[in-house]
Amino acid sequence: MNNIPAHIPPALVWDHSFDRFTAEMEDPFLAASRLHAGPPLIWATDAAYGRPGWIATRHDLIDEIFLDHEHFSAERPGMIGEMIGVDLRLNPIEIDPPAHHAYRRNLNPVFTPKAMSALEDAVRQTCAMLVQIFAARGECDFIADFAVPFPSYIFLDLMDLPRDMAPTFLKWEEDLMRGGEVSDRVGAARAIYQYLCDHKDRQVADPSNPLNRAIVDGHFEGRPLDHLEMMGMYYVLWVGGLDTVYSTLGWVMHHLATHPDLQARLAEHPELVPQAVEEFTRAYSVVVTHRRVARDFEFHGVAMKAGEEVHLPLALANRDPDRFADPHRVRIDRKSRHIAFGTGVHNCLGVHLAKREIRIVIEEFLRQFSHIRLAGEDAMQFHTGRTFGVDRLRLCWDRRDGSE
Repeated sequence: MNNIPAHIPPALVWDHSFDRFTAEMEDPFLAASRLHAGPPLIWATDAAYGRPGWIATRHDLIDEIFLDHEHFSAERPGMIGEMIGVDLRLNPIEIDPPAHHAYRRNLNPVFTPKAMSALEDAVRQTCAMLVQIFAARGECDFIADFAVPFPSYIFLDLMDLPRDMAPTFLKWEEDLMRGGEVSDRVGAARAIYQYLCDHKDRQVADPSNPLNRAIVDGHFEGRPLDHLEMMGMYYVLWVGGLDTVYSTLGWVMHHLATHPDLQARLAEHPELVPQAVEEFTRAYSVVVTHRRVARDFEFHGVAMKAGEEVHLPLALANRDPDRFADPHRVRIDRKSRHIAFGTGVHNCLGVHLAKREIRIVIEEFLRQFSHIRLAGEDAMQFHTGRTFGVDRLRLCWDRRDGSE
């Protein structure tokens, strides 16, 4: 309880580590939701990586913070740029309007629903190829055998990066996001940056596909993007493309494996899968994002100071009992707006691709397998942190074609 800033009301001080708190139970979403019993805004002595900061615990506050970029800035110092020693901003998510709009305009055409529809066959083929490897075994570690490589291959194809480098990329991603030592995170951040620099230089010389062309031929206020602006785009796509979807897929498949009635319903009525994806992403919102207080001001009666971190656990927003009836229950017929992919100008650029990937995985697994279930008592292991993810998920099943 030492070094609490004088302006923080004692009643709002929460002397805990958010990451350890959310790992205390068998379900991190239920563990996090214990914060709903307290104030809507708390000051955590360890909000992330040992640093103190605010945590918003309610949907309406998190939604308001997303929309108020004048007081809650996405342009925060440090992070990736500090680790690699250059003035790099993840572009455009660490840039506020109006500049945000000008940068994002370069990428938007590549991620429209129509553009993502053109990837449908390629995504489904990648899914089928990975499933074929273990289908006849009757069991798999869903995370290692499928959930990690599947979105990784999609991302690598989209970026025109080599699939055979996936194990190296994923090791870097693991160290960057969850490295136990600062040196691990810094080393990974620098390795990723150097690799992407080389990739960017090759693309400047000869852009190989629409996404790379959008970056290296991009413009900001009438001029070409410079090196750091392009690198910010490459880096944000790396971070977003390799972590979030695999984490969500783990929770979705765990839910289906432990809820046979829903599994059977979706298998019998595949037309319901898209609305199930919406409910799954609400109930299993895996990301904890954050903002920086832009200037001293009062927010809902609480004094906030410039530079303070404000953490936004999307699981707390989307399981808020004041917003969603019976919030911990997955009800695919629920008609409610969630913010699993953020909201406002910083809503997730890859939302249409992510939903398509999740939908195709559910469709393909339920088309080929029945009675998907956990394989053994110690079938599942997870982590918390900036992303809630599943590390191990052992599954078994019956083949729908009756083969052994």
